[in-house]
Amino acid sequence: MFGIESLYSAEGMFTYALVFLLAATPWIEILVVIPAGIALGLNPLAVSILAFTGNLTTVYLLIFAYHQLSSAFEKRKSGENKKPPTKRKMKAIQIWNKYGLPGLAFISPMTVGTHFATFVALSFKSKKYMVTMWITLSIFVWTVIVTVLSYYGIESLKWMLG
Repeated sequence: MFGIESLYSAEGMFTYALVFLLAATPWIEILVVIPAGIALGLNPLAVSILAFTGNLTTVYLLIFAYHQLSSAFEKRKSGENKKPPTKRKMKAIQIWNKYGLPGLAFISPMTVGTHFATFVALSFKSKKYMVTMWITLSIFVWTVIVTVLSYYGIESLKWMLG
């Protein structure tokens, strides 16, 4: 099993590959991977690019495969008793109702995750190109914010600790 703890024990180029893979993993994403990578002393630019690319790769795969995935979920759901929506789904619906696609895209990294937000946006019949645009913009903006805050936060901590 690999998780964020595997990043701490990795060495060399494998560490950068793990940054990509962990950022591509739903619910781990850039908010965890970027600070961890920078804290380990990895190159902040490389970490941010790999994390952005990793997260975006699986989101794009989800957008591309949405029709097939939704068909499979619908078939599975039709054979089950109706279950109440999960807390994560209820949170996504609340955000959607209040802020729409742009709001869901920009809040998703901190709340429900970009992968789940992408699936929800598509299930609400948003156009694929709009979902792609807003999620990509959101991941880019959050990558820049998290990278800058992580880098300067860690540098400030080093300076304070001497």
